[in-house]
Amino acid sequence: GGHGIAEAVESAGAVVACYASDGSVSQSTVGSDPTGNAVDAVVVGMDPRFDYAACGRAMRAVRAGARLIGTNHDPTYPTPGGLEAGGGAILAAVAAAAEVEPVLAGKPNEATVSCLRGRLGDGPGIVIGDRPDSDGLLAEALGFEFALVLTGVTTAEDLPVQPVPALVAEDLAGAVDALL
Repeated sequence: GGHGIAEAVESAGAVVACYASDGSVSQSTVGSDPTGNAVDAVVVGMDPRFDYAACGRAMRAVRAGARLIGTNHDPTYPTPGGLEAGGGAILAAVAAAAEVEPVLAGKPNEATVSCLRGRLGDGPGIVIGDRPDSDGLLAEALGFEFALVLTGVTTAEDLPVQPVPALVAEDLAGAVDALL
């Protein structure tokens, strides 16, 4: 994954070792020898540098006892040039190689739902997103409405979807206009 994952893990007091695709080891500002310590967890997110060697390192750490944690299960993510492989595709590769079921830390994970419910209360509310299988399920778990925007992975050709959105808009601006 990217810097956001490393920052979140470091803020919890853990040491982060980032393995580059060339096999070199760089270390976060926390400081210690990441190659001499057992790995407690492999956290997988979107990483455009992910390759076969990185998959192998992650697999070996998980097979040696590290927990496999994914930031999301999204197989793709939208870019201006079209869909690209997402963090969920990387997670699936590592999970298959390690022969384990990963733990998901992002939406619609129950811990995420609980955290949001603690901050937002019981609603009413609305979740706006482009992915029914994460954004829509998060809305459903929170008891909120779901507004689907067609600027990401879901297109008009994909409709109807589950869960059923309360609103479908071409983009975020259209969703906001319709809601206000």
